Amino acid sequence: MKIKSFFPWDSLISVITVIMNVIFLFCVLDAFRTEVMLFEIISLCFITIPVLFLPLRLIVTNENVIIRRLYGRVKIQMSDIKSCWMIEDSDVFFNSGVRRFGSGGMYGILGHFKHDKLGKLRCFITHREQCFVIKKKDNSYFVISSPKRKEIVELINKNKA
Repeated sequence: MKIKSFFPWDSLISVITVIMNVIFLFCVLDAFRTEVMLFEIISLCFITIPVLFLPLRLIVTNENVIIRRLYGRVKIQMSDIKSCWMIEDSDVFFNSGVRRFGSGGMYGILGHFKHDKLGKLRCFITHREQCFVIKKKDNSYFVISSPKRKEIVELINKNKA
């Protein structure tokens, strides 16, 4: 069996992304006006680099979970998964974490985070109400969003080693 899913954005992620891009584009335009090249380069980096790590597609098969991005992919083998569950109360879950490296809203909640109860997390979230957690056997955690999270969690729990 194979489940394919895109990463739709919720309204808060969309608003944060639009606002931040407008601010950075304004900085780029202002830097061109004042001829300060350093600000142009920095602002363009803040716009373009996060796009490379934006999750585009989630593919779950009987053998693995694959997150496709513009730059590379993340692959989790089913044999490495210890457990999987849906996040029921996203507000409580996200209020218990701190960003270590990544984006906390622009283009999604992406990167490395520290959670009060789970510890280190790697997040690929573009919709906060559609999240599920994968716990690997090495006690690392992945938090992923998908509109098909119920089917995905069932498939993972059926096929994990």
